Amino acid sequence: MRIYRHLNPEAIEAHPEHSTRIRITSSSDVRNWLRQTRQKPDWGQIIIVTFVIDTDGWFWIADRHSEHLACAAGRDVRSAGEITFDCSQTEIFVSEVSNQSLGYCPEPDSWPAVDEALNRAGISHPPGFTTEFVFRLCTKCHTKNIVKDKWFECVVCGTPLDQIWNF
Repeated sequence: MRIYRHLNPEAIEAHPEHSTRIRITSSSDVRNWLRQTRQKPDWGQIIIVTFVIDTDGWFWIADRHSEHLACAAGRDVRSAGEITFDCSQTEIFVSEVSNQSLGYCPEPDSWPAVDEALNRAGISHPPGFTTEFVFRLCTKCHTKNIVKDKWFECVVCGTPLDQIWNF
């Protein structure tokens, strides 16, 4: 399984020591974190948070407005993105999950790490990323690109993008 390093080395040195991050081992950890951090669910009792799966396979969450780097405590990850918890039932479950992280740019193939961590925590979730992002680095202008509709072309300079992950 691929390990992803943060793509901005300067940010690692400057990442904030204080974070709302918490390791999730059960749905009750999510409820406790929501209470402790005074998170306000959006419409329909959902809450969207930043997540990472660390290199040991542990599932961490932090406030959606925080950086994945802070959620990972400056470390490498197996996956990263945003996750939506539905809190309207007696049990919390994941309704949506993506690999949206411009700091780590994880591949959709990082899903097994997420699946394993959520299974370990006993949290119900979809069978895969509900939204998948494909990231590529332009080898000419060094712009991070999100590939849409399998269009592998840099949005800035028009250079063809690599077909395989290249960060």
